[in-house]
Amino acid sequence: MATYRAEARREVAVRSGRAEARPPLHFAREGYRARSRGPDPDSAGRARAGRAREGGHARRRRPSALRGVGPDALRGVRADQSGRAAVGIRQAVEPGSVAVHVPVLLDEVLFLLRPRRGGWVIDGTVGMGGHAEAMLERTPDEVRLLGIDRDPEALARAGARLGRFGARAVLRRSDFRDLDRVARADDVRVAQSVLLDLGVSSPQLEQSGRGLSFQTPAPLDMRLDPAGPQTAADLLNGLPEAELARIIFELGDERYARRIAGRIVRRRPLRTTDDLVAAVRAAVPRARWPRRTHVATKTFQALRIAVNDELGALAQALPRAAALLAVGGRCGVISFHSGEDRVVKRTFRALASEAYAELMPAPLVPGADEVRANPRARSARLRVLERISS
Repeated sequence: MATYRAEARREVAVRSGRAEARPPLHFAREGYRARSRGPDPDSAGRARAGRAREGGHARRRRPSALRGVGPDALRGVRADQSGRAAVGIRQAVEPGSVAVHVPVLLDEVLFLLRPRRGGWVIDGTVGMGGHAEAMLERTPDEVRLLGIDRDPEALARAGARLGRFGARAVLRRSDFRDLDRVARADDVRVAQSVLLDLGVSSPQLEQSGRGLSFQTPAPLDMRLDPAGPQTAADLLNGLPEAELARIIFELGDERYARRIAGRIVRRRPLRTTDDLVAAVRAAVPRARWPRRTHVATKTFQALRIAVNDELGALAQALPRAAALLAVGGRCGVISFHSGEDRVVKRTFRALASEAYAELMPAPLVPGADEVRANPRARSARLRVLERISS
């Protein structure tokens, strides 16, 4: 690693005449260095096959996300990020506003994914349209966007938000696992960028009336698609205790999963979010309640993921999204849960070959300013895959 960093510094000195360039993005780990200056990430070098390892295994040289990226590329972007996030939050609570959700890692997504020379962008989880709106605002008119979402309420809000772009924005209701089928139906053969934001928007959590949030009393539904086959109440009242414990532990990272599952079984039938919150509160020792989040956060998250088969949909969507990319195109995935990030990491590394390469070895995370302005961004992780050959 020390040798790699030294080579990077020498390359910066040769190309830009400076000893070292500050990285323009906030990274999860330290040690990344800009390779060269320039405003266009499309100038990044492509991965090539490396030296052969002993035993015949090839070592592939990982392309750097910062090759061709310098401080000029994001000049002023991070500086005003917290201010723009605060404006977005104010808009979110203004009556009649359609800007009701603050998209996370927006600057990073725009910098790494936006096409410069026209073509299609696919937002497989368009939600409230925050990323989509910014993408269309900051790209040429030749760029068109195909937005997909299975939530009809979210899609309606996105339509109101993106209506001013006319034919540049095409919205379709579907599960993101079927994005390739939706793309073919709209005659989209290749995409310059694909984005999957796996988070649930604030309005979906707080205003949908589907029991996605512990903050408001509502029926235990949790389906993002109202036509989905099963509700959270179906799982809570029908599954064996051991299966409930597995779901809460594996999909929620909840250490008290067994105790919570046992309390749920004893309190059956559960019908509302208040019933579930009461079961979790009774199961987790008061001294062990988290300080920064609600004690039921992980349980609600686990049930939402299970009800909507989110990990299964993600595992199916990723290879299909990669297959849609044009050469030089990029697929970015924003995850909020360790299980989601694990699926993305493993799939991207399985796809990495002469045709695809991970853009960064570690995910990007929000900067401190963004987290202060939008605390829900704190667990976001962005990974990017690039198609480097056909």
